[in-house]
Amino acid sequence: MAASGPGRTAGGDVTGPLQLTLQVPQGPARLGEPVPVGVRVTNVGEQPVHMVGVIDGSETGQRFPYYLPAIRARDVLVRPGAPEDPLVGPLRRSDIILLDPGDSLDPTLADGHAYLPLSTFATFRPASPGRYTFELILDTRAPEPARWLGRFGQDAEREAVLAAVRTIPPVLLTATAHIEVP
Repeated sequence: MAASGPGRTAGGDVTGPLQLTLQVPQGPARLGEPVPVGVRVTNVGEQPVHMVGVIDGSETGQRFPYYLPAIRARDVLVRPGAPEDPLVGPLRRSDIILLDPGDSLDPTLADGHAYLPLSTFATFRPASPGRYTFELILDTRAPEPARWLGRFGQDAEREAVLAAVRTIPPVLLTATAHIEVP
């Protein structure tokens, strides 16, 4: 794990032009308090690439891109719950951004996009001492571009969205980071 700013960054897989990393605070975490987990998707390739952050349905595997979080400890496994509603909103063309070589995206920061926080990480509070592993899987390998679309309201930009989705690199990336809770 390499030091990076106020926390530790755990590098993840690199597949093709993208790298996924998680950042957790340096030092031990506290019982019962949230652990801030930062997420970065970086274009480590030589060409610009399109990418999408966490959108409605990404965390629960209802639609691409999948951002699938998990938290593990000795006797604890935390994953997203079952979706409450099978309907997910439209993917807008403005939610598909271009990352130049070396650029990064915080996929959980809206910043004018329909991106959402990863609720599994945001709501977790360690309940017992031990070592906790935060894991995030990013999967953009949709078997067909329509698997990125929402279930309603998608008609207005459908063709533009599908054209942009076809340019997103197909990757399966995993990043992990560890914290200790005394």
